[in-house]
Amino acid sequence: MSLTDAPIVSRRVFARSALAVGLAAAGVGLGGARASAATVPGAADWMAALDGQASLARLTIPGTHDTGALHGGPITETQTLSVADQLAAGVRFLDVRCRAIDGVFAIHHGPVFQQIFFGDVLNQCQAFLAAHPGETVLMRVKQEYSSVSDADFGTIFATKYQSRWPGLMWTENRIPHLGEVRGRVVVIADNGGVPGVRWGGAMTDIEDDYDIGTIFEISSRKWPETSAHLDAARASGDPQRLFLSFTSSSGWGLWPRQAADAMAPRLRSYVGGLDHSARPVLGTVPMDFVTADSARMLYALNFGG
Repeated sequence: MSLTDAPIVSRRVFARSALAVGLAAAGVGLGGARASAATVPGAADWMAALDGQASLARLTIPGTHDTGALHGGPITETQTLSVADQLAAGVRFLDVRCRAIDGVFAIHHGPVFQQIFFGDVLNQCQAFLAAHPGETVLMRVKQEYSSVSDADFGTIFATKYQSRWPGLMWTENRIPHLGEVRGRVVVIADNGGVPGVRWGGAMTDIEDDYDIGTIFEISSRKWPETSAHLDAARASGDPQRLFLSFTSSSGWGLWPRQAADAMAPRLRSYVGGLDHSARPVLGTVPMDFVTADSARMLYALNFGG
């Protein structure tokens, strides 16, 4: 078996692919960018150039999987850029994994402490948004490597963070228009005690098949699932349904870097094959080992670039 073997398409992928019928007519996307198709803004201010009436669900947003995982070796590390550098590169979705310990949130990937706390993440987001008030940041908040109750996790979130960063986090359970949340962090709550858009709820549509055993399953499983979900995002027009298509994976015989290196050219080829002038909407696309180039490839779609 080789990487060029024809993929085995599951019934799940087939069902997703069926949603993409008529994509030439659908997926016209934003249509409300103030910049011309020939103009792609800089990475730090690309959202500022978009119409404030655009739903966050109808944008193409680059993101990172396990945003803070910069330490712990090749099986644990998923990024090379700090939170601040990710934001500066154009990333606008952060996947933040919080261990509840001693009344605070420590950022973890599994058992490995990532040498940063949730307050540090919020400080970096606040500083970026103060310097770039036309932007917004979507943030998944998930409990990781701790097992406190949702109620206790939510109490820490409210008392240690919401109260100390007043006005920074937007926590309503709906998908906002961009203009409502410029300069703020939109919380996507992957914990029952945290307020915000419900992760896995009716307003999110998530493809995150992360447990991929070997490199061969990138072709037979991971990429077909991911590309079918990107097709579904393009075919949708629902401003209250946020599509999230994770390109990240790892497994018993596959490290995150190997998976990322295998997925990156496939995603680039997929994006390259789109009609950019139609401004297709891919939704939110979290990646491992994000770079300024991989982020720009995605957010440029909002401008026909």
